[in-house]
Amino acid sequence: MEKVKFFSIIIFFTMLLQYNYAQKEETSDLSFINIEDSVIIQNRIRLEKFDKILPRVMRNNNIDMWIHIIRPWTSDPLQFELGSSDGIFIFTDRGPNNIERVAFSAHVQDHMAYDIIIEEGMEREYQPGTPLEMDFRFVGLKKFVSERDPNRIGVNYMDDLNVASSSEGNPLTDGISFKDYNLLINALGDKYAVRIHSAEYVIMDYLAGRVPEEIKLYEQFGIIAANNLDREFGKVIPGVTKLSDLEGNVFLRVPDGTEIHASDPNPYIIKRGDLFTILHGAGTNIFHADLGGNAYVLKDGENKPPPEIQKIWEHAMIVRQILKRNIKVGYTAGEILELLIQKIEDAGYYYNPIDSYDKNADSLKTQIHLDCHAVGRSGLIGPRISPFGPDWLRNMKIPLLHTFTFEYMVHMPVPKWGKGKHIYIAFHDGAVVTKEGVVFPYPPDQGIRVIR
Repeated sequence: MEKVKFFSIIIFFTMLLQYNYAQKEETSDLSFINIEDSVIIQNRIRLEKFDKILPRVMRNNNIDMWIHIIRPWTSDPLQFELGSSDGIFIFTDRGPNNIERVAFSAHVQDHMAYDIIIEEGMEREYQPGTPLEMDFRFVGLKKFVSERDPNRIGVNYMDDLNVASSSEGNPLTDGISFKDYNLLINALGDKYAVRIHSAEYVIMDYLAGRVPEEIKLYEQFGIIAANNLDREFGKVIPGVTKLSDLEGNVFLRVPDGTEIHASDPNPYIIKRGDLFTILHGAGTNIFHADLGGNAYVLKDGENKPPPEIQKIWEHAMIVRQILKRNIKVGYTAGEILELLIQKIEDAGYYYNPIDSYDKNADSLKTQIHLDCHAVGRSGLIGPRISPFGPDWLRNMKIPLLHTFTFEYMVHMPVPKWGKGKHIYIAFHDGAVVTKEGVVFPYPPDQGIRVIR
């Protein structure tokens, strides 16, 4: 007997070209990526980003030379992007089509990614008597830099930003040590030391940048995430299955707004009449995709969900179109957020800056909360169309091929149930911002599932 069916299905096959940006590129099944294939894919992504993202982020941030220092014993957010666990990496803008890429490292993954690789590091000019091994890396740096004579040198230390507050579950380091900073200053000498600036905005823009190879992965992992959701919803047996029996971020909210979560100490058994949500994902250390789904469990005697369930889905689809029409390349996340708030309120909804039902708001208005954060490989780094996180995330511009979760929450009042009582559903679809606007590389939530 089939347990899971959809109602309010959107026939997405007729809109496949709109949803499926990645079909413009050749795709392959990446469900199971072996180590060899993984390295090949990483190398392709690295080369694409060096060619397409690196010139843009350096020039947009007015940096002529970017020096990135990675200690071998310290985790660094750019180890993946640079393809090495340690070394000194120097990128120099040498003309319209030429960002010179130099690695002083013995552990470069792909030698094709760099114009110059010196595996023994800058210590090639080392003379006996240097007191610390750390000093070796910087010998010869002044000569190298003076030959290129940059006006503004970006170095990986934080000045304005707070990375940890934006990356949440996957915190990043905030730059070089004080020791390395002083060694760098001494090695460069007075002339170039005064030209040093923080490279924090270059780094954040680089991490936020996406290339077509990553969009292919995003699509493939999104399809896997959708299959994962189908599998988990298909497990549910009313009166038997606990929230904690299901994989993913599993939760529901009862009509008074109390959230019941799979991780709660007292296991909650899914019962008839419940409307619950599962957020799931799929990916590797190279890239990641997310997807959410909602399901209603029919009560005894019901052969379809009650009108309230259909109504909240209709509201959700109106909001989906508002977001889809108004998220565009080139605007800051904060500008987009303000525009979306205006459009949501113009459509008759109440924008709620927190994901909790506001009992003091108009009791007849459905409430909408937004958190369209970046998704990919480095936590939530990137533009965030949301009231959450530091201001600098809202000050970032939406780049071409920005990958993000089309995340929003809907709180719909049901006055006949009593004051403040409402229905809640959440969305966590994957999306890409192209020149034409928002597209879904894999189908978003297609409707509230019905569990019999």
